[in-house]
Amino acid sequence: MPLLIRELRNDSGEVVPIREDIRQLLAYFEREAHLRFEIRYYPMNRLLSNAKAGEGIVFGLSKTSERLHSLRFSEPIYANYVWLVTRQDADISFNEIGDLKGKTIGVVRGVSYGDEFEQQKHSMFTVEDDASSYVARLRKLTSKRMDIMLFGDRRSDPKEVELYLRKLQQLDQTRPPEKSETEFKVLNKPLRNDELHFAAALHKHDAVMDQLNKAILTGKTSGELKRILLPPK
Repeated sequence: MPLLIRELRNDSGEVVPIREDIRQLLAYFEREAHLRFEIRYYPMNRLLSNAKAGEGIVFGLSKTSERLHSLRFSEPIYANYVWLVTRQDADISFNEIGDLKGKTIGVVRGVSYGDEFEQQKHSMFTVEDDASSYVARLRKLTSKRMDIMLFGDRRSDPKEVELYLRKLQQLDQTRPPEKSETEFKVLNKPLRNDELHFAAALHKHDAVMDQLNKAILTGKTSGELKRILLPPK
């Protein structure tokens, strides 16, 4: 079964392989749903287009009103927090969508951040579309080409998210980060808690989606999904 996954690229333009925890998660679904996935990486816009054409199952997609017109979604697999990253010297706080008024916000091209955000972009605030390289996006943020960078991650503690972003900078193979590029912070409140799903074109791959839904519910009941995604520290 073709499994469509949004591609992430590093600063060298190379596709970043999926993380080990996600690899284990997909292996669980292959076992439990009796499937064999053929992973295909695409940029988000092409991924959505191919999914709507019935090419395969999408992994890790959030629901929006627009997508519900053309895609069937599984039960939620897990949730991502959408964090707001700013420069350390920025006087920015966030409690509600109105706090983003007048700001330039960096997003990953083709990714949706919820209906409310989509309705307000280009009117309440400006959106800066980026490729998916986190390190390149952090450089744009710290060089004042945007006010806020949105970053999705399963971690629920903003301090842990900040440490993870710094780790990504250190692991980047292109060059070590300059001091100014490390001067950022993650705000305490996320923009939203974003549930992620499998998805497929309406009336396509229904039997597979039913198998995946059963596997999701089994994994939640047994605790297996939590064990894979949130292992003990």
